[in-house]
Amino acid sequence: MILLKKYIKKLYNFSWKFEDIILFIFIFIIKSYIFQKNISPTYFNFKSILNPILCSLLIIISIGLLLTRRLRWIYLYIVNIFISILYIIDLIYYKSSGDLLSFVSINNGYLKDIILTSPLNNFLNIQNLLFIADFIILFPLIRKNATKHSKNIHYMTRIIISLMLFLVSIVTNNSFINTLDKEQPGLLKNMSNKTYVSRVIGDLNYHAIDAYNYFIRNKKDIISINYSDKEIKDFLYSNFNKKAANNYTGQGKGKNLIVIQIESLQNFLIDKKVNGEEITPNLNKFIKRSLYYNNCFYQVMDGNTSDSEFMLNNSLYPLSSGAVYYKYASNYFNSLPKLLNDKGYTTAAFHGNNEGFWNRAVMYKSLGFQNFFGAHSLNIDEEIGLGLSDKSFFNQSLEKISSLQEPFYSFLITLSSHYPFTNTDNTFNKGELKNTFLGDYFSSIHYTDAQLGMFLEKLEAEGLLDKSILVIYGDHNGVPYGYMEDLYKLDKVNNPNELDYFMYQKVPLLIHFPKDEYSGLNNKYVGQMDIYPTIANLFNLNNPYMFGNDILDSSQNKVLFSSGSFIDKNIVYFSSSNCYYDISSGKKMPPSEYLKNLTNQYKKELNYSETILKNDLIKTFAKNNP
Repeated sequence: MILLKKYIKKLYNFSWKFEDIILFIFIFIIKSYIFQKNISPTYFNFKSILNPILCSLLIIISIGLLLTRRLRWIYLYIVNIFISILYIIDLIYYKSSGDLLSFVSINNGYLKDIILTSPLNNFLNIQNLLFIADFIILFPLIRKNATKHSKNIHYMTRIIISLMLFLVSIVTNNSFINTLDKEQPGLLKNMSNKTYVSRVIGDLNYHAIDAYNYFIRNKKDIISINYSDKEIKDFLYSNFNKKAANNYTGQGKGKNLIVIQIESLQNFLIDKKVNGEEITPNLNKFIKRSLYYNNCFYQVMDGNTSDSEFMLNNSLYPLSSGAVYYKYASNYFNSLPKLLNDKGYTTAAFHGNNEGFWNRAVMYKSLGFQNFFGAHSLNIDEEIGLGLSDKSFFNQSLEKISSLQEPFYSFLITLSSHYPFTNTDNTFNKGELKNTFLGDYFSSIHYTDAQLGMFLEKLEAEGLLDKSILVIYGDHNGVPYGYMEDLYKLDKVNNPNELDYFMYQKVPLLIHFPKDEYSGLNNKYVGQMDIYPTIANLFNLNNPYMFGNDILDSSQNKVLFSSGSFIDKNIVYFSSSNCYYDISSGKKMPPSEYLKNLTNQYKKELNYSETILKNDLIKTFAKNNP
């Protein structure tokens, strides 16, 4: 018993040699708790984040152990100030944008705008004061210990302890980060949901990865241009000059533009029935009143939904790796909103998720949207899946659209049909598909279709439908590769090959004109890259820096994918297998010299687009040719 007391006393005396570290850990955990509680009140679970927070702490502490006790007090005090300020700025930024601070937003000037426009109570509130209250309380203690001469642990002992802590924390920290990267591939690279990353691995880890992405990973991508500015510019102008006026040119003059991007909507759902019930009855009806393209392929890459938005508003190809919305949000773009702004249009984007999701708050500013109505601007009165229900979203969006000065460009992005396809729609009879992936997907799309139908009815009732050109399209697939066997079985597709799979990767594209003019079916092969050039023709917008084609021009019939695959007239090439197919017959084609040259030509086009993004060349082009 005496021996035990002796060891306890030794342990107690030893621990007091690290009183500064114990105090720092205690303060940091409390501040991290307050911070995470504020940015993720709905999904807050501090137990799940405690381990990565402690690992981040150990890295900081391991460095401090190399210092004498006097210097360590000062070091930890300064680190505490830095972390507290970071938390405060993140919270202020979050309240204004629904997102966390990133180097992209700093570079884009968005942080400066928020600081200049935020009300004073965003800075001076009880919450922020809690983050800095300890500065004043601890200062006398820091001053006392920084000047006090006390016995230090031997230098070699400190080095060994520091090294051990550092290695343990790095290995453990990496395990948390790698687990997240494995569970959600591409998330850490694209940072499509920064608050989620912070919630899972801690705010310090989030900022460390953001810094790595901005200063190292993204900088590696800045390529030395293999093509001269002139070569790329000549290519773009050559394509632009080939575009001729047609019967549709200028049909949108003076009219509003409404574009609706529907989450996970694939074209095979059109007119499809389950147990005799249509999955998309409202779209099916509206298609008959519109110009409908039934062979429109989605062209997204890592950026998924954000890639779809990017192509719509820029007609530049998505990156082969990563997302433009995160990597190049501070680039200059000759975008659709900017050109419409110049024509006196009011431009607005609408989405029922946090403004920071996919870095939209920053990117939309670069694209020139005058207004962005996200979660902070809408009343989140009904949630389905990732955010505001499509029913409430369409109703609130219509209220805001009706108040916009005409002519306007309104861009709406739906959300409820996003994976994992959970909604409150129990009216759709799934039959044998109940409790299956496909059944949930069909039900989710059926719900969104119903809300779209109500929105279209209200647009018509308010007279906006006949004063607007309306574009509706799907952003990407809803059935991933792993569930295609179920779909093949449902559709009785036997022995499917890569061409069969490819032909499912289409999204509906509708263009509705006032008075249902020009309605009909068009079977030509088109892609999301072609929407902006088509709108540009309708609204007389002059933009030579586009890679897509005007699909109202019957001579154009090409779809190119950032993977290197392409469709050219009736030929499809798959870069993954290096195979060519005749689409009509479904048979493979031998790789002739013509096809090889065509493949290289399209690879060059993709490289042109990627070079433009990675080197911000549109700014250069526009500067030389305003």
